[in-house]
Amino acid sequence: MEEIRVFDGVDVRVGRQRIGAGVRIGAGSVIVADELVLRDGVVIEAGCDLRAARIELAEEVQVGAGCRVLAADGFTAGAGTRLDAAADVVCRKLTVGAGTYIGLRWQVGAGASMEEHSTVTVGDGCQLAPDVTLNPTEPITIGNNVGISPQVTIFTHGYHSGHAVREGHQAAFAGVRVEDAVWLGFRCTVLPGVTVGAGTVVAATATVTASLPPGVLAAGVPAKVKRRLEPQALDAAARRTAVEDLVNRWLHRLAYKGLHVTPAGTKGAWQVRDKDGQQRHIRLTPAGGPLHVTVEGRAGTAVFDFGEPLSIVGDLDAVGHDLRDFCRRATWSFPYPVNSTGIVPHRFARLLT
Repeated sequence: MEEIRVFDGVDVRVGRQRIGAGVRIGAGSVIVADELVLRDGVVIEAGCDLRAARIELAEEVQVGAGCRVLAADGFTAGAGTRLDAAADVVCRKLTVGAGTYIGLRWQVGAGASMEEHSTVTVGDGCQLAPDVTLNPTEPITIGNNVGISPQVTIFTHGYHSGHAVREGHQAAFAGVRVEDAVWLGFRCTVLPGVTVGAGTVVAATATVTASLPPGVLAAGVPAKVKRRLEPQALDAAARRTAVEDLVNRWLHRLAYKGLHVTPAGTKGAWQVRDKDGQQRHIRLTPAGGPLHVTVEGRAGTAVFDFGEPLSIVGDLDAVGHDLRDFCRRATWSFPYPVNSTGIVPHRFARLLT
C-alpha cells in the first residue's frame, strides 16, 4: 500500500500508518491513533474526529461528515460499510462488519460507556436507520443482516437515583445480544440482559424487558410473543415471478429518474438510455435457465444472479448500482464491495447543480 503522510487541512497524529490508493480525508478532520490503516478507496468526510488505539477501515468504507468516534482499544469497519454523518461514539471498542449502513446521528454512549466491558459489535449487512442510540456500559452484540428502525434505543445499564438498592430496588448491568436477521421496529426499547433470537421481529414502540426466542413476532409493553413467524421459501416459479415483477418496477422507476426505457424486441430485454445518450442493455434470462439479470454497457457487463446465494459478477456502473439499491430496498440484498446509491431523479438533480 502506498503511504501518504500528509492530508491538506487534516490533523493526523499516528504512530504507524498504512494508507491505500484513492483515500480521501476531508478538511478539518482529526485522526489520533497508535496505528492507522485506511485501505483502498476509504473516504472520511469533512470535520470528523476519530480516535482509537488502532483504526482500521477496509476497502471503500465511508465515514460521513462530522462523525466523532472515541474508541480506546480500536475502531474497525469492514469493506463497503458506511457510517453516515454526525455519529457520536464513545466506547472501549467498536467493530462493524462489511456492507453495513449506519444512519445519521448514531449515538453510542448515553452514559457510562468508558467501562471495561463497553464494547459494540455490529455484524455484516446490517441496516441501522437514523437516530439509533446504544448504551454500552456492558457489551452490545448485533448479528448479521439486522434491521434497526429509527429511534430505537438499547440499554445495558438501568437505574434511577430515586429507587435505591438499599430501599429494595434494583440496578441493572447486563449486556444485550441481537441475533442474525432480527428486525427492531420504530422507537422500540431493549433493556439490559436481553437476547433477541434470530429472525424475530419486534413491533414499533415495544419495550423488550426479557429475552425473546427466535422466529417470533413480539409487541407491547412489556413485549410479549404474539405468534411464530413461519415464512415459506419461494419455489422456482414463484421466485421467477417475483424477480420479473421486481425488474419491471425498477424499470418504471428508471423512467421517472429521467432515463429512457424501451423494449428491445424480445421479452425480457430492454434498452436504457441516459441523458448523455449512453445506452445499456438489460436482460432477464428466459425461463428454464439460471435466474439472471444482466446490465450491459460500454464499461462491461454485470450479472445479477438471483439464485442462492445472491451474487453479482462484474463491475457495476451507475445503472447497476441503482438496480442493486432497488433490490436492497425490496430485501434482495446482493453483496458487493461498496455501498450502492440510486440515481438521483432529474427533477431533483437539476436543483442540486
